[in-house]
Amino acid sequence: MDSDHVDAGIICVDHVTFRYPDGTVALHDINLHVARESTLAIIGPNGAGKTTLLKIMLGLLEGYEGSVRVDGLPPVEARRRGDVVSWVPQRKSFNWGLPVTARQVVRMGLVHRVGLLRRYAKADLDYVERVLDILDVKPFAGRPIGGLSGGQQQRAIIARALAPQPKVLLLDEPTDGVDQAGRQAFFDLIRTIKSEFRVTVVIVTHDLPSVSGFAQRIACLNRTLHFHDVPHRLTVADVGRAFHCDLERQLYTGVGAVADHHPHGDGDKEARP
Repeated sequence: MDSDHVDAGIICVDHVTFRYPDGTVALHDINLHVARESTLAIIGPNGAGKTTLLKIMLGLLEGYEGSVRVDGLPPVEARRRGDVVSWVPQRKSFNWGLPVTARQVVRMGLVHRVGLLRRYAKADLDYVERVLDILDVKPFAGRPIGGLSGGQQQRAIIARALAPQPKVLLLDEPTDGVDQAGRQAFFDLIRTIKSEFRVTVVIVTHDLPSVSGFAQRIACLNRTLHFHDVPHRLTVADVGRAFHCDLERQLYTGVGAVADHHPHGDGDKEARP
């Protein structure tokens, strides 16, 4: 294990550059260290490379320049360990029509910890029940996942990500399409998770007004890193440089409406594993 990287943070991204197959730069010279048990919010417009960066941290994308370590391990090795890093992809990536219950969905998270063909140990199943309790999934755990409300489905898939007892939890646009009450409920849930499980949380989001009062660090990304510091030091000019627009009004109405400037459309979708 690389002790220098462990001391520097649980996630260490050093001079990372990633290019699409056609040569277009998705990420340029990214340097980002995330402290243990902290909360980092990554904001930026569509096509900024946010999901691409998450997939590199998760070990789903290789072929980048630079160095990435998660708990001192290369991302691919960290992901294969099962109990180091876990993630919640964008909600639209799930097949909600699967004939499984919420409890079965959560137990699927154990595959990353114990292996595909091994039986779950009682201790792991007991841990799942604890997660179901803490995230208040138990009342609907026996119901089909497709018949649940959006908020209930979100709790179930976050519980699935927590089932293997990861040290790092990555969430990709978890509040996309969620109303104000739903966003508040989500951030309350993350506070509970932080308190109960002591995980490091990295959230990719457009919801700057919400995360500015929640995250310990904000990273403003648009192919390169325009800002990485505590939220109260983030200025309108900093965000405007990343979004290529005047955000005096956007800061109070939500930054998700900013136009996409990526020549390929949504750049995060270009970089699929």
